[in-house]
Amino acid sequence: MSFDDELERAWDLLEAGDEPGARRLAEKLYGDDPGHPDVLLIQAACCRQTGAVEDALKLLEQAAQADLNWAAPEIWTAEILSENPERRSEALQHAAAALDRAEEEEEFLEAVALKAGLEIDVGKPTAARKTLAELPPLQAGAALPPALALDFAHLFLEVGDVDEAMQRFAAMVDADGGDADAWHGLGLCAEARNEEAEKRRAWLRVLALDAEKPLTSPLLSEGQMADVAEATLRELPPRVRDLIAHVPILIVDLPARDEVDKGLDPRLLGLFAGSPYPDVSAMGGQPQLTQILLFRKNLERAAHSAEELGEQIRITLLHETGHFFGMSEEDLAEVGLD
Repeated sequence: MSFDDELERAWDLLEAGDEPGARRLAEKLYGDDPGHPDVLLIQAACCRQTGAVEDALKLLEQAAQADLNWAAPEIWTAEILSENPERRSEALQHAAAALDRAEEEEEFLEAVALKAGLEIDVGKPTAARKTLAELPPLQAGAALPPALALDFAHLFLEVGDVDEAMQRFAAMVDADGGDADAWHGLGLCAEARNEEAEKRRAWLRVLALDAEKPLTSPLLSEGQMADVAEATLRELPPRVRDLIAHVPILIVDLPARDEVDKGLDPRLLGLFAGSPYPDVSAMGGQPQLTQILLFRKNLERAAHSAEELGEQIRITLLHETGHFFGMSEEDLAEVGLD
């Protein structure tokens, strides 16, 4: 088997979940050709999969130095660093390096999306707009992979270019009328333009498409989600638990159609409905029709692992509990529950 065949085999093993097998083969290849950038990359991928982040970063640095014209090691480095909010400025430097190196179209597009997203994250929307301006006009470019097309549309929306974002979401809908993500983006654009009727029309379409799609291979069962919710409530101080004890927590697939028809985002993760505790205390009596809803399909969509889903349920429940106690969205953002 040739070097290239063995390298491809190592990637196949890693993709199939056989990280030890991929690592053994990568080590053999390293022995045959120490410092080969492709080998360093597969070794970094093995480390990344097992959570050895610092080892992965060292290997990616070596790969970047071994081939100064290759963008992939810099893209991977930026992706890893971006997962740590405290290292996003450092991640941005590597994203910029990746963009400088990118020669192939796929790497160029990935680097543009990564760099613009990081510039938004670190509070540099003007720089993000400049980065996005490097893209060819929508009509002039070839069709993008759906995931990248969606990323770019959202990035334009985040930097305030609603017209460009709407054109890109609309192009995706024209290509595939059943693309719920693109329809949701159109709803967000309509919301930004205060076009209430168009927003509701788009979001009702999203709800219908999401309802049609079955929840296959869920990360957590409904019972496991309920367990996470109960564990989250046990984190609260006793007095807080007593005050919220009467509020039912319901796990449902999606928001109700009549609520979406009134303008509710169909992709919400959770919802507090009813009378906030401060209002009830001022008026006396108990809250009426008060409940917290967790939207299972939306939560599943927002996570990539059972652990991540559990944390998202926790944050969402604490967020909605904050609403019960009268906290605004701004209040919740200040304490990290946005």
